[in-house]
Formats: sequence, structure tokens, C-alpha cells
Amino acid sequence: MATQQSDIEHIMQLLHSGRAGQAEQSCRHLLDGQPDDETALTLLGIALQQQGLPLRAAAVHERLTVFYPEQANHWINLGNALREGGLTAQAEEAYVLALRLAPEHAGIHANLGLLYKEIADYAKARQHLAQAARQLPDDHEICIYAAMACCECADNAEAARLVSGWRNWLPLSDDLTIDLAWMFTQMGRISDAEQLLGGSMQLDGARPRTLARMVGLLERVNRLDEADVILASLPDPATLRDPVDQLEVISAMGVMAMRGRDPAAARSLLQRLIAMTKETNQLGNLYFSMAKACDKQGDTAAAMDALAKAHAAQMVKAAQLVPELLLPDVQPLSPALIRMTPAQAADWPPPLRSADEPPSPIFVVGFPRSGTTMLEQMLDAHPTLASMDEQPFLQGVTERVLALGLQYPEALGELDPATCAALRRHYWEQVSTVVTLQPGQRLVDKNPLNLLHLPLICRLFPDAPIILALRHPCDVILSCYMQNFRAAGFQVLCSSLERLARGYVNGMQYWIHHEQLFKPHVLHLRYEDLLDNFDAEVERIGAFIGIDDALSLRNFHQHAQQKGFISTPSYAQVVQPPNKSAVGRWRRYEQEFAPLLPILKDVMEHWGYDR
Repeated sequence: MATQQSDIEHIMQLLHSGRAGQAEQSCRHLLDGQPDDETALTLLGIALQQQGLPLRAAAVHERLTVFYPEQANHWINLGNALREGGLTAQAEEAYVLALRLAPEHAGIHANLGLLYKEIADYAKARQHLAQAARQLPDDHEICIYAAMACCECADNAEAARLVSGWRNWLPLSDDLTIDLAWMFTQMGRISDAEQLLGGSMQLDGARPRTLARMVGLLERVNRLDEADVILASLPDPATLRDPVDQLEVISAMGVMAMRGRDPAAARSLLQRLIAMTKETNQLGNLYFSMAKACDKQGDTAAAMDALAKAHAAQMVKAAQLVPELLLPDVQPLSPALIRMTPAQAADWPPPLRSADEPPSPIFVVGFPRSGTTMLEQMLDAHPTLASMDEQPFLQGVTERVLALGLQYPEALGELDPATCAALRRHYWEQVSTVVTLQPGQRLVDKNPLNLLHLPLICRLFPDAPIILALRHPCDVILSCYMQNFRAAGFQVLCSSLERLARGYVNGMQYWIHHEQLFKPHVLHLRYEDLLDNFDAEVERIGAFIGIDDALSLRNFHQHAQQKGFISTPSYAQVVQPPNKSAVGRWRRYEQEFAPLLPILKDVMEHWGYDR
């Protein structure tokens, strides 16, 4: 027995020192005498896996699960080997069996979460990685991966909480640094992302993947000159042996080709990336980019083909996150089907405003891709106005109303003045977490789909100026269809042109009904009129919100250039002077839009648009 123990210790030393081949030989020698020895078989499986033979290792671990079916660690080892060998479904089955035996085992949750992350099932990845992170709060690798899964599920608040101690984890491995930096970029935490990538560039001798991600970060915040300098230092991807480095460099080149108005080069690079990519979510992202490149070349058929593939890939993820929205009887933008009655809107008691409460915000609303971001940047350029990027704070107030047991929006009239005051305080508390209003400044709250919160605005801020951004419905729908939105609910809404058209009509009819019901202080601003008569429309905006000097609004693109991160898809457009390049773009796709025109007819006529 002592001899066997010393043999086991020797094998473990061999494994720890990286001599897996010798460890395998020693294991087999032991097994010659005791072919079913649990420890020797376990170490043999580990030795095979260390030698890059995961499926041979899996056969050994599977044998152990037959001998010891109640031992969770053997199922874990089997899952790890199968996962490394590319047998994802079998690995998942092994992990699930292990979890049944040890439901609180953090390692099983971690491995199962990583498996789901690898196959882009982010809802399940978030569930298991978050559980592992709760049990292993000091394991920064698990915390980062859990945060990445949360970010993919649009749960940025939980993602931020999971990595709140990231500065104490430095230095991280190169790959973890890049992953965390990219997540911070997606969340708008540009200085944190730049700090991580900059530090990594100093430590690792400027690995191509790190440089490529820095190019992506700088492009995202419109620092194109700096991005071009780093891009020029990147090696020819054909000379790179690491496929990850190669893919990242090609991706950076493609992004900058689009910003440099070279869609042909971008299209060629994207074709290479698509051929190299297998993961569904990444393919979806690439097809959205391909559609834009094809559109800029005037190849509308190829653009539509790429969009069909992009949305199909996107729906795989959406089905995991919001399966209820894909049921056949669910209407697009279904909250917009509610209609308040005159009785429900009658005799609302006036709100109680405290002396120290800020003036009501200026709300900028409209269907997405109607010019709301440009309008926000125009207003933010004025020194007496401050925007806060796109925030869901009114939605948070709505959730508080629902938590009171009230129907929304039908029961808004049941809110007494004190409750309204408490809801406004909550709103302003949320605002204070993202923007500090200077003395004399007024808040600009731009969120396109706040048009569905018109009743709430009228209840809490009855004197608030509201600017409704309008644009030709067909251009809006085309632009939304071509957009790679992150929110799963909006991915479903934009999954087909017909669904988008019906959602647009639902949203606009909701607005039209409630605007007529409440008669709020509203300015209708058509995108096309703004571009045709820019100076006159700027003066009209200034007069509506009560500012005397509207000159700064005209130079909004210069102000936007200095802001850095802009969260919306228009970040590249709003740093340019206003132009008409996107007006009437839908007419190149008239064949696809012909079935939509009857759906849109009434709303188009209401806003004064014809074909």
C-alpha cells in the first residue's frame, strides 16, 4: 500500500511538472496490477488531457462514471474532457448529471456556465456563472466571465457589480484583460477600457489582438486619427499564426475601412471573417456589418441577403432571453396597444413640487432611428442644457408604479400628489448617478421609446417640453432593420420588415391617441425639415425650449466629437455636419417595402408623408 501511495505521489509530481507522457506510463504500469483503481484511472485521464488527447481522456473518465456513478467529480472530469474535445452536447449532459449529485458545487456551475458562454446561450451562462461567482467572490476569472454573460443579456448593472473590484485584480492575464476592456467599451466605460488595454500594450509587447481591440475602442469613441496610427502598426494578418490574432486584426481593418468610406475593402474583409467564424452570435454581428457595406455599394440584394442571415442568427439568442415575445399571438410592441380613456385621464390632482426640485426635463422621444440622437447632441451643445445619453429611468419609475399594485398606464390617476412626488424623487436620484446638473442647467432626457411613457410624463411632469422626432416611416424601418440592436426585445421587434412596420404603427398610434387625450407641450420635428431648413428649424427648437441664443445648436457635431462615448448606433453620424445622405434611402428597396405601404398608410398620412 505504501508503495502504491508513493507511486501516486510520483505521478502527481510528474503532472504538476508538465511531464504528462511519463505520468501516463506510470499510471498504466499501476493499472496493469489493479485495472480498476479509481485514483490511477483518474490520473490517467488527467495525463491524457494534458497531452491534448481529450477524447481518449473522456473514455477513461466515462469508465469511472460507470464504476462510481454517484461521484460528482468523475462526471465533472468527463464533462471537461468532452468539452475540450468539442462534444458540447455530451459535455452538457455530464455537467448536468454532476449538478444533480452536487447542486451547490461552484465548480460545476462555473464549468457549465463557461460551456453555455462558448455556445452563446447567454441566459443559461449568466445563471450558472453568477451562481459560481456568488460562491467564489474572490475568483476574478469567474467574476469577469459572469459579468460578460450579464452584459450579453443587457444586464449592465449586475455586470458592473460583479467586476466592481477589478482594479484589485491587476495584472490580469492578457486574454482576461482584453475581454474585460471590451466589456467596459460596450458599457461606455471608456477610460477604464483604455487603462486596461494601455497597460496590456505595455506589458505584452503589443500583441496584435490587443492593438486591434484598441483600434476598435478608439473607433467607437470617434478618435479616428489615433485609431489610424495603431492600425498602421498592425501586421499583415496573413503573417500571423494565432487564428485569434488574425481574426482580430482583420476585424479592426474592416471597421476602419467602413469609417474610411471604403465599403469594397470592408466587404472583402468581412467575407474573410465570415469564413473564419463559426459562433452564431458573432456571425450575426458580421452579417449586420456586411449588410451595411453592401448597402453603401448599392448592392441591395446582397444587403437584404446578409440581413436575413443576421436576423436569423440574432433570433437564436433572443429565443433564449425573451421566448415569450416569439409566441405567434404576441403583437410587436404590444404595450403600445393599450389606450387610456378620457375618464381615466380626467381630474388628475396637480403634482406637489418642492422648492428645491429641478425644472422638468426636456424629453426627446420618437421611434428609434428617427433622429433623436442628433437632436440630443444639438441640445447638449448648449451650455444651459445637459443630456445623459440614453437611460431607462422612466421605465424604472413605471416599474415602481406597477409595484404599488396599480395598472399602468390606466391607473395613473390613482396616484396621489405625495406618491407622485416620491416617484419624481426616485427619477432624479437615478439621474444624479449619471449626470451632475450645474446651476442653471436643465436636463435633456432622450430615450426614443419614452414615447410609450407619454401618460407618465404628463402625470409627473405636466409642464415638461416634449420634442417628438419624426422621419419618413420607411426610412425609419429600413434603418432599424439594418441595425444590430443589443436589447433582446428590440431584436425581436426588428426581426422582419413586416413586424417592424406593425410595431411602428402600434407605437405611433399609441402616441397619437394619448397626445390628443393629454394635449401636452409638444414640438413635432421632422428630420427632413430639419435638414432642408436647418437654421430656421434650430431657431424653432430654441424658441420652443426657451433659449435665446441657439447658435451652439448648429455646431452640435463639433460638440459630439468631444464627448467621447455615445451609446446609440448613430455615434459615427452625429460627429459629422448634418447631411441628407440617409434621406429616401428606402426607395432603393421599394420592392421589399411595397407590402408595407398599406400597413403604414394611415400613420404616414397623419405625419404628412407620402410615397
